[in-house]
Amino acid sequence: MVRALSVTVLLLLVIAPLTLAVPALWPTELLNQPFERWPDLPWNSVVQAFLLTLFTGLLVAGLSLTAAQKLNLNTRGQSRGVAGLSVVLSTPHVAFAVGLMFLFSPSGYLVRLLEAVTGWLPSPPTGWPLPEKSLVTLTLVLVLKEVPFLLLMAATQLRQLPYQRWLRQSQSLGWSKSRGWWLLVVPALLPRIKLPLAAIVIYTLSVVDIPLLLGPNTPGVLAQEVFKQHYQWGREGAAQLGVGLLLLLALVFLLINHGAVRGYVKLAAYWRSRALKDSWAGVSLLSAILPGVILLSALVLLALLINSLAGAWFYPQLAPADWSPQRWQTEWPYLAPLLWNSLWLALASALLGVLAAVAVLERQRRRKLTELQWLPLLLLLIPQLVLVLGWQKIFGQGSQGPVLLWSHTVFCFPYAYLVLHGAWVNFNEHWLYQAQSLGYSYRQAWWRILLPMLSGPLWIAFAVAFSVSIAQYLPTIWLAGGTLPTLTTEAVSIASGGDWRLASVYALMQALLPLIVFTLLIRQSLHVKN
Repeated sequence: MVRALSVTVLLLLVIAPLTLAVPALWPTELLNQPFERWPDLPWNSVVQAFLLTLFTGLLVAGLSLTAAQKLNLNTRGQSRGVAGLSVVLSTPHVAFAVGLMFLFSPSGYLVRLLEAVTGWLPSPPTGWPLPEKSLVTLTLVLVLKEVPFLLLMAATQLRQLPYQRWLRQSQSLGWSKSRGWWLLVVPALLPRIKLPLAAIVIYTLSVVDIPLLLGPNTPGVLAQEVFKQHYQWGREGAAQLGVGLLLLLALVFLLINHGAVRGYVKLAAYWRSRALKDSWAGVSLLSAILPGVILLSALVLLALLINSLAGAWFYPQLAPADWSPQRWQTEWPYLAPLLWNSLWLALASALLGVLAAVAVLERQRRRKLTELQWLPLLLLLIPQLVLVLGWQKIFGQGSQGPVLLWSHTVFCFPYAYLVLHGAWVNFNEHWLYQAQSLGYSYRQAWWRILLPMLSGPLWIAFAVAFSVSIAQYLPTIWLAGGTLPTLTTEAVSIASGGDWRLASVYALMQALLPLIVFTLLIRQSLHVKN
C-alpha cells in the first residue's frame, strides 16, 4: 500500500510534469541555429544571469552556515531563532521586494531619515547604491529571502548529527567553537544540504517575478528575457533559444554546486591535518544575520501597511501628511476574488503536497533510507520557467481548476518533502514496537503514535507549502492566462507598472495570508512539542 502510494505520487508529481515539459526541455532551435547566428543570442543576459546566480549562491551558503553556527551553538538560541524564521519564510518574495523599495529606494524611508538627521539630501539622491531597478537590488532581495530557507534546511539536518559532541571534543583539543564548526560540522553538514542549496541556485537562475520588479530592464537577466519572448515561440523560436541557454546554465551550476561541496570537504580535511594557529573567531557582526533579517521582514510588513494607508507623502517628510483607507475601499471589490482564488489554491495544494510528501517519506523510512533523495526534488533542479513553458504548450492558456491545482501541488510537494524529511525518516521505531506490544496493530500504532508525535513538523511543512503556493507566479499567469488571477499576479502587474502605492495593498494581503497561517501553525507545532 505504501509503495503503491509512493510510486503514484512520484508518477503524478515528478515523472508526469517532467514528461509534459519535454517540448520545452528539448532545445531544437538552439541546436539547429547556424554558427554565424550565435553572436545574436542574448549573451549579455547570459553573463548577468551567470554572475548573479554564482554570487547569490555563494553568499547565501556562507551567510546561512555562519548564521547556523550562531544559532545552533546554544539550544535556547536555536528554538527562538527557528520560531522567528516564520516571519521571514511567510513573506513572499514579491511582497518583500515591494516593501523593501519603500524602505531603501532613493526616496524611501531610510533616505528620508538620513535627510532628517543630517540635512545632506534635500532631494532624492541620483547615485544611491540601491536604485529601484538594478542588479544590486535584485541580488539583495534574493539573498535576504533565501538565507532563512537554507538555514531552516540546515537546522533540520543538524538534528541528525551529533555535532554538539563533536564541538566538545574539538574544544578538548584546544580548538575554538568556530574552528570546530567550520572544520568538523560544516564538512558533514554540506553534503546533506547540497540538494536544497542546488534548488536555491536554480531558483535564482530562473526566477521571473522579482527581476520584473527590481531587475535591470536593458538587458534583463536571462529568465526575464525568455519570459518577454515566450509569445514568439512558434514564430522565431526566441523563447526556445532562451530555454536552451537556461538549461545549459542550470547544468553548469549543478556541476559547480556539486564540485564546491566536495572541494570544501576535502579542503577541511586538509586543514584539520595541519597544525594551524587557531584564528577562527567568528565576526560579531555576523551573529546578527538572522535577527537582522527577521527585523527587516517585520519592517517590510510595516512599510507595506503604512504606504497602503498613506495619503499625500512628499519627500523628505518622515510621515504622510494625511491618512486614508481610500485605496482599500476602492480596491476591495477587486481584491476579494483574488483573495479567495489565492486562499483555496494554497490550502488545497499545500494539503496535497504534504500528503504526497508523507507517502514518499513513509516508504523511505520503512526502507531505512535517511538521506535526502534526489527524485522528489528533481523539479526544483530544473528552471521553473522551462517546465511551465512545456506545460503551456500541452494545456494551453485558460487552464483552471484541476490543471492549475496540479501545477501548484507539483511545486509544493518538494518543499514539504524537504521540511518533513529529517523528522520523518529519523522517527524512533521503538515507539511503534511498544504500541504493538500493548495490542495495537502496526496501522493503529502509526495513526495513534507516529502521526501525533510528528504533528509539529507536519504543521510546519503545511505552512511552508502554503507560502510556496501563494508565491507562485509563472504557473498561474501562464496556465490560467488571466482567467484565474491571484494576489501574486496582480501585485506583480501593478508594481511592474510603477504604481508602488497601490501595489502595497496587494502585496500586504499577499504577505498576510501566509503570515497568519505560519503564526497559527508554528504556535500549534510548538504547543505539540512542549
